[in-house]
Amino acid sequence: MRINVRFAGAGGQGVILASVLLAKGYGLGEDYNIAQTQSYGPEARGGACKAEVVVSDEEIDYMKVDSADVFIALNQVGFDKYSEEVSKDGLVLINSTLVESDDPVHYRIPATEIAEEMGKPFVVNIVILGALTRLLPKVHAPAIRAEIEKNFSASIAGFNIDAFEAGYQRMSALLEERNENQPAMHLARKSA
Repeated sequence: MRINVRFAGAGGQGVILASVLLAKGYGLGEDYNIAQTQSYGPEARGGACKAEVVVSDEEIDYMKVDSADVFIALNQVGFDKYSEEVSKDGLVLINSTLVESDDPVHYRIPATEIAEEMGKPFVVNIVILGALTRLLPKVHAPAIRAEIEKNFSASIAGFNIDAFEAGYQRMSALLEERNENQPAMHLARKSA
């Protein structure tokens, strides 16, 4: 099994942090190898940014993602740049506040809107991470919550947990509306 995950957005949106948290929490307690990589333009804030996570039950000898099985776009520029590099049966999750897509199969979460409603516009990455956690097989929400608590000081961990829960619950409601239980099960079966 190998799952290639790519996050895309702008510097300052927390793309890299979301990928690191996913890598630390993915399949915790499972026997997986995980690799996380990132790249961004010379400008730290506002420039194009991508981060990738590779999950495999075998040794990872190539850490880059050529074709994403899972693609998460936090802004339109990232979506436009990388949406063609998604595998045929790939799962696409977009921040629908900032990203437009005509494909009805794509999962849409208004992450920026949710973060702004919380009064914390900078937690958009954690909202999308919560939604992604609900979508992917073998990602355990308690493990991701624990990683959030470890990576943030006590004064800000609480609202990051709230952002994670908001994304998770919004995705649960979307799946119920679509009458889906575990949409990403093909990822688990794909290489089994």
